[in-house]
Amino acid sequence: MTRANEPATLTQADGRHARAERTREAIVEALLALLAEGVLRPSAERIAERAGVSRRAIFNHFTDLDDLLACVSRRRMEAVLPLWPKLSREGTAAERARAVAEGVCRFHEHVAPVRRAAVLYAHDSAFIAGQLREAARMHRAAILAVFEPEIEAAPEETRTALAGGLAAAASFSMWEELRNNQELSVDEATRAVRIELEGMLERAARNQPR
Repeated sequence: MTRANEPATLTQADGRHARAERTREAIVEALLALLAEGVLRPSAERIAERAGVSRRAIFNHFTDLDDLLACVSRRRMEAVLPLWPKLSREGTAAERARAVAEGVCRFHEHVAPVRRAAVLYAHDSAFIAGQLREAARMHRAAILAVFEPEIEAAPEETRTALAGGLAAAASFSMWEELRNNQELSVDEATRAVRIELEGMLERAARNQPR
């Protein structure tokens, strides 16, 4: 037999759940905003202030800051994966090198704020470290698929080095070196990556067995 107050009880429970979800979402968005602004290790107090909630609310919804960062990392991964460029194996090596440089570098620039934070937190978070390893594996596989004909045509003793060099030239680590340490603009850094890719491919072509 249904009790008369059951609909009201369910409505109250739904309301509490909706408020909890809004609070959780506000906390996640606050951390994402701070990371995008270059605040790579924001305190719980600063996150709470940005979200408009109490510090206690963070730990009511997340086990700790690592749990919060893991949630943010998953959210960011879901958002950025569709932005990974569609890399074709069609065209000359130089044309593919240009396409890789332009597409991948644009992707790196977009994900840079959260990626930098992930690198910092990876030392303390097995989850974040695992995500970075998976991202590196996916990146390498995508780059090597584009240049598979050139890698396969290279002398056997140089294939591993060529594959590693191509993946490294288009990596986020290279992008950070060019953008931050070398202080290149986006266009300059993209051109540097393209030149590096083209140079390796040209040298590999010259060294192909006759």
